[in-house]
Amino acid sequence: MRKSTPVKIIMHYPNSDEGRQELARRVSDVHSDFAIRRIDKMNCPIKEKLRMLEAVVSEQKRERTIPHERGVSR
Repeated sequence: MRKSTPVKIIMHYPNSDEGRQELARRVSDVHSDFAIRRIDKMNCPIKEKLRMLEAVVSEQKRERTIPHERGVSR
């Protein structure tokens, strides 16, 4: 198997709380758009697609509450 050359990336993260919140919102938008498109492309009944979407939303809500309950921030 051919190995690719490592790519070096420089990241400039936001310095302000407002900037970090905006970045988090944009990342969330990209993730949700990906999930919706992926589920939409599946070859199954719409009811099954809705169940999958609801499961994704439910899991995300669960994951967001757990770190806060433990006193850990993300």
